[in-house]
Amino acid sequence: MATKGTRRAALGVTSAALGGVLAACGEGAPPGGAAPAPASGPVKLAYLSNLAETHPEGAARLSLLAEYQKEFASKVTIDVEGGKAATGLDKYKTVAAGGSAPDLGYVAYYEAADMFASGMVIDVDTELKGDKEWVKQRADLYPTMLESSSWTGKLVSIPMYTNDVAMIYNKGLLDQSGVAAPKEGWTWDDLTAAAAKTAKADRISVSMNWGFWLLLLRTSGSSPITPDAKRMTVDSPEMLQVIEFMQSLIKAGHAPADGKTETYREAKNDTVFEFQGPYRIPTLRQANAPAFGVIHAPVNPKKKVIATTNGGHNVVIFKETSAPRRAAAAQLARWLNAPHAQAQMCIKATSLPVSKAAFAAKELQDYLKTDVEMKGFVDLAPNGWRWPALPSWPKINKAVQDSVAAILKNETSPRDGLAKAQRDAQALLDEDVKLMK
Repeated sequence: MATKGTRRAALGVTSAALGGVLAACGEGAPPGGAAPAPASGPVKLAYLSNLAETHPEGAARLSLLAEYQKEFASKVTIDVEGGKAATGLDKYKTVAAGGSAPDLGYVAYYEAADMFASGMVIDVDTELKGDKEWVKQRADLYPTMLESSSWTGKLVSIPMYTNDVAMIYNKGLLDQSGVAAPKEGWTWDDLTAAAAKTAKADRISVSMNWGFWLLLLRTSGSSPITPDAKRMTVDSPEMLQVIEFMQSLIKAGHAPADGKTETYREAKNDTVFEFQGPYRIPTLRQANAPAFGVIHAPVNPKKKVIATTNGGHNVVIFKETSAPRRAAAAQLARWLNAPHAQAQMCIKATSLPVSKAAFAAKELQDYLKTDVEMKGFVDLAPNGWRWPALPSWPKINKAVQDSVAAILKNETSPRDGLAKAQRDAQALLDEDVKLMK
């Protein structure tokens, strides 16, 4: 029978890592070797979530919190009632301004920089300073996950899990058309050729919304912003090539002219290729959709970079609470980032790991042996990229998206549209750059 210490190790919590929680509860020896303070009972934490419990990810989060609560009931009490409903960024700001901020909460990864710049949340590295387990976990994060969770050199949130984009393909429709399933390394040209061979009046060859310009750009080895996050680069030759490729799919009738993606909800068996994320898998299966496969997005014919783009959710620690609560909240957040919790989130909510250790976790890899479609998405985790943390990212992204949409609607030329995207997005980015100083 496993001992309590063994169970803690399996959950990614060692005795050393528990130091912060024990100290927060008044049960650890303070610096200098003085006598420990009297025990005052479990630290009480309040939790909020940007996804409700009715959402698969929201439910998986609550399940993990229940697991943590059971293991450390004598040290921490977690109030999850508020986390059963969805709390958006505006509401987070309202409760924080009103003096009733939670101790920790889930947010879209890109929202954390705005919250930190507003003085709502803390630099988690400062709170976890000296925690040996966190040092290991932090070093193991995929670089893009770490970079996109940082703002002005501060780690403003902890990445918990992510998603990505790959290509889902309909095996039956390919077979009917005599087209072989795509193989690793396939290109934009291969997609165009396959779409032409499978095209029919009542069929969608390529389900592609206009936001996937970013993924296609990444297969060129390019980014829409410089590594220092100070200059936009959406008017590049590589971006022009992406736009022209998307236009060619639309003009040929292979991709919808309105930029809307096939829902597959009625399982009509009318879509051959679909750019999508792992969250699509449950929808397809519940709808009894035709047999499908998953592979990386087609790559730029010359650069041939296998790539994917990510979203994802992070946990923030709120500033205006007590020191013991911040310490306990940071330990809980660290546990949620550990391999076991990440693996469970991936399994329960069809999401992706944000660290190499979680990717290699036995429980995740064992599960993937039973789900080859999910494995297609998870295997792309090391190839991911997401936007850097920027307070104005939603506005910057919208500025680019609006210009791309105008081009693909034939309201402006590719060069003029990309020039406008560059100007508008750079003006917004300049405001963020001022905050970096």
